[in-house]
Amino acid sequence: MVNSKEDFSDEDLQKILEQAKRIEFERLQHKTTIPTVFIKELLDSPPNYLLSHNFFDVGYKDRKKISAIHNLIEKIENIAIKYCRELLEEQDYYVNFEQEQPIMYAGFGIHIIFDHKDLYLESKELKCLNFHKLCQCIKLKAFTRLYFENRQYEASFYCVRLASYVFGAGTNEVSGDNDFQKKLSRSNKEKANKRWSKHNQTRPEKKKQYLEIMNQQNFTAFAETAEYIKQHIETDKKPSYDTIKRWLSQANKGNFS
Repeated sequence: MVNSKEDFSDEDLQKILEQAKRIEFERLQHKTTIPTVFIKELLDSPPNYLLSHNFFDVGYKDRKKISAIHNLIEKIENIAIKYCRELLEEQDYYVNFEQEQPIMYAGFGIHIIFDHKDLYLESKELKCLNFHKLCQCIKLKAFTRLYFENRQYEASFYCVRLASYVFGAGTNEVSGDNDFQKKLSRSNKEKANKRWSKHNQTRPEKKKQYLEIMNQQNFTAFAETAEYIKQHIETDKKPSYDTIKRWLSQANKGNFS
């Protein structure tokens, strides 16, 4: 026989209701573990480790500097949450997708520079390569989180896509010292110059020496001279036959650099 509602006290009914809610919550939690993790990662896109490595001049093994950069990003994030919440509350979280939302592009970076100059100076000390794009990404991540918390899912995922676009554009942006390709090129050039500095110092002497050998041996062709030098003088792997031949040609034209 099934007990009727009258057979239970209010306290018993409350316990049964709480137990049912707990069972349902545990069932849903187990069922949605993977989607929940996915959503958290999506809302945090682009993640801070990508922001740090793409918007700052830092090596992957420089843990101390990376930690300092992450702390800076978190400080800016806290400001962004407050800043964006005020903007959205003024609009009652309304989004009109038929019109471009100017709040998405408002100058949050300028706000940080003027109202939180210490953070801007800290970013310069940590060699931030594109401060404004960094701030735009952080701001859009704040919008993403706030819209999601207010169940404006379409707006939230719109901000995710926009943040990804801004992040990609920021890492490829060409603007003087903020140009990543130029920065990489300069770095590679410096390393090459350092590696070949000793070699470059001896090159003028080698050119003079090779030209003297050509004259002393009465050779008339660079190829013949280079072959002789390679067989009898420069017997190591470097400089190569082609290099010797090229240096002879340059020296013959008066180029001893």
